[in-house]
Amino acid sequence: MPTLVTGLRFQCHAPNNAEILHTSASLALNESWDPDVRDDMEMMLNKIVPEGLPYRHSCEGPDDMPAHVKACFLGSSLTIPITDGKLSLGTWQGVWLCEHRDHAGSRKLVITLSGCPRDSARSPLSPVSPIASTSS
Repeated sequence: MPTLVTGLRFQCHAPNNAEILHTSASLALNESWDPDVRDDMEMMLNKIVPEGLPYRHSCEGPDDMPAHVKACFLGSSLTIPITDGKLSLGTWQGVWLCEHRDHAGSRKLVITLSGCPRDSARSPLSPVSPIASTSS
């Protein structure tokens, strides 16, 4: 199920690129207000790319190849402007970290800010910690 990424604050105004460094998870921009949208999206992705088909790549489990396909459909990166230290999103928009495996490990994101002084471009995410805060 997608997880909303929240609580990111930055010190500058700039374009921001976020990329997930995995092939079985993705990033998406979608409805953030109604949690039913996340459930419906997961249901539809599971109908479009079901487990149990005769996938040739199956050594990591029955959810692995469907996870790769879903990640290709949704993509691994987003570019979102930053204004007043916050992501510039529409009223109902939110950033989704979409986990497509049933029992995945930790995930890493790389966030790149363009046009910010080096000291002010530090993300609250570190390479060894999970996402700053999330809501399911």
